[in-house]
Amino acid sequence: MNRWETEERKTYMKNYMKTYPKEKKRIQDRNYHKKLKKEIIDLLGGKCKLCGYSGIALQIDHINNGGNQERRKFVNGGNNRYWKFILDKVKSGSKDYQLLCANCNCEKELKMRMMKK
Repeated sequence: MNRWETEERKTYMKNYMKTYPKEKKRIQDRNYHKKLKKEIIDLLGGKCKLCGYSGIALQIDHINNGGNQERRKFVNGGNNRYWKFILDKVKSGSKDYQLLCANCNCEKELKMRMMKK
C-alpha cells in the first residue's frame, strides 16, 4: 500500500477540504494586501526618504507618529481596510505618510522616545 492510500492521508485530505474555503480566502486577502502595499509604495516614490534604500524592508511611516491611533480605528474592519484607507489618502495627495526603510524608521522612533525623556 502506498502512502497516498493510507487512512491517515484520507483523514488529512477530508479535514483540509473542510477548511479549504477559509484557506482560499486567506490567500486572496494576503494577495490583496500585497497589491495595496505595492501600490502605496509606488505612489510614495519606491525608496526610503532618508537614505534612498529601495528593497524589501520599506515601511510606510506616519510622519506625525499617529499610526497606532489610526490603526485602532480599523480593529474590527481588518487589515486590508486600513491599507485601502491609506491608499485613498495617498492618492488624494495627503502628506501624512512617507516611506522609510526599517533601519531609518527604527532610528526615527528611538529619537522620538529619547526626546520624550
